[in-house]
Amino acid sequence: MGSKSHSKAIMEEASVPCTPGYHQADQDVERLLHEAVNNVGFPLLIKATMGGGGKGMRIVWSEKEFLPALESAKSESQSAFGDTNVILEKYLVDPRHIEVQVMCDTHGNGVYLHERDCSLQRRHQKIIEEAPASDLPDHVRTDLGEKAVMAAKAVNYVNAGTVEFLFDTKSSDNAFYFCEMNTRLQVEHPITEMITGQDLVEWQLRIAAGQELPITDQNAIPCVGHSFEARIYAENPAKDFLPATGHIWYHKPPAEPNSGGTDVRVDTAIKTSQDITVHYDPMISKLIVHAPDRAQALEKLIANLKKYQLAGVPSNIPFLIKCAEHQTFDIMGAVNTGFLEHHAEDVRIDMDAEGTDARKNRSLMESIASTALLLLLENRKGTVGTLFNSKSNEVKHIGSPWSSFSGSWRIGGVEGRHSRTLTLIDENDEERTLNAISNRDGSFDVLFNDGDDDMLTIDGCMASNGIMDVVINGTRHMSFQVASREDAVNGTISIRGWATADDANDANYTFSAQFRHPYPSASSAEGRGAASVSAGSRLIRAPMPGKIIRLNVEEGELVASNDIVVVMEAMKMEHTISAPSGGQVVEIDCAVGEIVNDGSVLAVIKDVAAEEGSDAA
Repeated sequence: MGSKSHSKAIMEEASVPCTPGYHQADQDVERLLHEAVNNVGFPLLIKATMGGGGKGMRIVWSEKEFLPALESAKSESQSAFGDTNVILEKYLVDPRHIEVQVMCDTHGNGVYLHERDCSLQRRHQKIIEEAPASDLPDHVRTDLGEKAVMAAKAVNYVNAGTVEFLFDTKSSDNAFYFCEMNTRLQVEHPITEMITGQDLVEWQLRIAAGQELPITDQNAIPCVGHSFEARIYAENPAKDFLPATGHIWYHKPPAEPNSGGTDVRVDTAIKTSQDITVHYDPMISKLIVHAPDRAQALEKLIANLKKYQLAGVPSNIPFLIKCAEHQTFDIMGAVNTGFLEHHAEDVRIDMDAEGTDARKNRSLMESIASTALLLLLENRKGTVGTLFNSKSNEVKHIGSPWSSFSGSWRIGGVEGRHSRTLTLIDENDEERTLNAISNRDGSFDVLFNDGDDDMLTIDGCMASNGIMDVVINGTRHMSFQVASREDAVNGTISIRGWATADDANDANYTFSAQFRHPYPSASSAEGRGAASVSAGSRLIRAPMPGKIIRLNVEEGELVASNDIVVVMEAMKMEHTISAPSGGQVVEIDCAVGEIVNDGSVLAVIKDVAAEEGSDAA
């Protein structure tokens, strides 16, 4: 059953409904093309026979796209699974992905522990799963479970397994089709444990020991409440979800990791001070929640995603929150595999969003991050007292009278206040400066030098545990858990903040900022300048660390805009890097098999038209 092609044949023989397609042994390219065009039809799905996790899988919408997609799927499959065989399936548009957890022992017993809805997917990788699947008629739910057990018994299966089905949302008769069987425990198995109260690993051990299933009566399998799981990936949603690597310098999940839990659970192997490398899948953690019903479980999922504190690598947590907060998620059974295609703009993470509101929110959070930095620089973390008087809720002013930054008396009155210029560095290494002017009461007047935003007056204090209270313009109170990290080599200070429980529902529930260090070390200035290139040339840089697996061009070759120049592999997935504009490839700075760092120059393209214009002049 681990082979998608063999399992399809077995399921058809066992009268389990299967998606129409081609799953024969003949893998000749011409045969595959013939089957695709004449029998399967478009759109279709190419799937690695031994695949999983979305690897080696491509959607093909037309005959013209088939051969390039086939080559890419086979290459990715070879890299991930050591096998290039594929199957072809009719691609169902916007189906629900519903899978059934089965357990079978050596005594002939087989049961299903209800189903999971895994329809929210990106690049065929599951993102948020829930159990049980919502809005299914009881007879369909029973039919799914019984067909799953039939599938397992057709091969005398023994162990935990997951039988996956595609539920056709366009049909009027609730049609569903066998997709594949995963002959193992799934990533999302905790949500089944949450609703059944059963330890699936314990069941596996008992099966392996030759014992009978702990529960053999199907009607006795519990199903209590509702559960969600969110997969947390080290990837950058603002950069087309490119896998990310880095050093985790702060990690504080909303529950004790790997300790189980009846309502909130975190399964992860990452810890503070650990490095995330290119050699593994980008999934780094799982957040699981349980509640009496779906609405409460969804609310708990969102609240705990906002409490998840991770710094050092980009993650998909903001994206997960946007998905879970989307109005479609409130409707039972409304999410299908086309969710992200249909609601892409609603859930898009855009660090450079335009518009007055987006700019003001960004400036607000950067101003709060600047205040956190100044409190740390002034050694005001852990100062005795709090920002507020608990009885009157009046602001307390706790700055030192000898401080050169704030709370001090200076000759010259307002005009003599201490002013510091801070430099922010964004994800594209572009810099933005702001002035922070110290007031005698310990607050700061923050003004960005681009002149687009109003000045903000921010009063703040930070406890020894990193909890920072701030008051903006004397009226708005916010509270954050703050973490910071100095990078002496690169001359930067990173500041991260997460809203405490009272402010978790605020749109500005988190902030992240990187500053040029006000006191740079001698080593930090080395190598800061951009690579030197001639006028009219464009650098093609690696968007992430990874391995070069294919060069599609040679030096001297002419390319058009968006032509693929380099293909990289990072975290077991292929990524294509295209030419940003047309021109001539004048330099290739990488080789097949080479491991490159994020930002490494891979090639240089010269604008031929610009050069000819210059010569003519």
